Amino acid sequence: MWDAGTREAEVRGRSVAMAIVTMVVAIVLQLSVVAALDLPLGPPDIVLIMLACAALVEGRLFGVIVGFVVGLVADLLSTHVLGQTTMIFCLVGYGVGLASDEAERTAYLPLVVVAAASALGTAGHAAMAAILGDVSLTGTQALLRTVGAALYALVLTPLVFPLVGVGLRRLRGDRS
Repeated sequence: MWDAGTREAEVRGRSVAMAIVTMVVAIVLQLSVVAALDLPLGPPDIVLIMLACAALVEGRLFGVIVGFVVGLVADLLSTHVLGQTTMIFCLVGYGVGLASDEAERTAYLPLVVVAAASALGTAGHAAMAAILGDVSLTGTQALLRTVGAALYALVLTPLVFPLVGVGLRRLRGDRS
C-alpha cells in the first residue's frame, strides 16, 4: 500500500513543517528577547544559526525550502523590504546544505560552516540594505556586526547543532 518513496516524502514533509514551526518561534524570541539585549557587536541571529544547523543536517533542498518560508515570515514581521531576508536565508540554506555530507565526519566543520554562514548572512543583510537605500549601518558597523555574528555563532553552535540534529533525526525515525 505504502511504498518507500511515499513514506520518505511524508517524513521529509513532517521534518520541514516542524523545522519551520520551531524557527517561527525562534523569530518571535529573536524579535522580542534577543533584539532587546544590549550585547557588544549587536545581537546574535538565532534564526540564521538554527537554519544553518538544520541545513547542515538535512541538506540543500531542505535548507532552501525552510530558508524561503522562514525568511518570508521574518520579512513579513519586519520593516525592511519584502524578500530581503528570504533571499539571504535561501542562499544560506542552500550553501550550508552543500556541506551536509561532510558534517558528521568532523566536529569542527559545523562550527566553521555555521560561523561562516552567520557572518555571510549578516554581511548580506547589510549589503542588501545599502543597495536598497537603507544606510542605517556604516561600513565599520557592518563589519563589526559581521564579526560579532561569527563569534556568537561559534559560541552557540555547540549548543544548537546537536539539538537540531537529534530533533530532525527523531522525526525521520533514526534512533542513532
